[in-house]
Amino acid sequence: MAKEFGTIPKGDEELYSYMLHPMEGNLLKLHRKAPIRNGRHAIDAIHMCLLKIDGYINGIEYDFSRYITGENRAFLEGLLASFDPFMNQEIFDAANKIYDLNTSNDLKKFFETPVKCLLRIEKSIELWTKELGVNGYFKFIEDQIGYLVEKDEKMDYTMMLKSKDDFEKLGIDASSIGNHLLEDSEE
Repeated sequence: MAKEFGTIPKGDEELYSYMLHPMEGNLLKLHRKAPIRNGRHAIDAIHMCLLKIDGYINGIEYDFSRYITGENRAFLEGLLASFDPFMNQEIFDAANKIYDLNTSNDLKKFFETPVKCLLRIEKSIELWTKELGVNGYFKFIEDQIGYLVEKDEKMDYTMMLKSKDDFEKLGIDASSIGNHLLEDSEE
């Protein structure tokens, strides 16, 4: 999927933090709840997320029943809750005002940023597993953003807007949002 959607260029992670934070925060919450869930389970969940996205775009339903475990299922559900309009009603309600979720083209646009973030998280898990062992990623992410991640079970979420006009479609007063955020969303 990296060929089709691209990847986050090294050093540009900050531009994707609005999407990375809920994804990584949800993974961290689920790891905190059951430390037996490790980086390998998270990578399995990322692969299933990528297949789900491919399925939405191409009208294919993948069967994960042979691969799903309690550990990777929790991570799969936590990741999907962070960005997937077909798994999170609140995202669906907002996304449906901006995107045509019935067309492959708009689905590709909607899922471009989540795919890039999932691919970056996978690389991070691989790196920190090599450096610090099976839970290396979670040790790293706890040190980096743990203080920002609530100690609750609520799965956080976000979505990408197409333009600053989308704030109005969602009934959000954009005047309270910093200009730098609006400028970034129009690129």
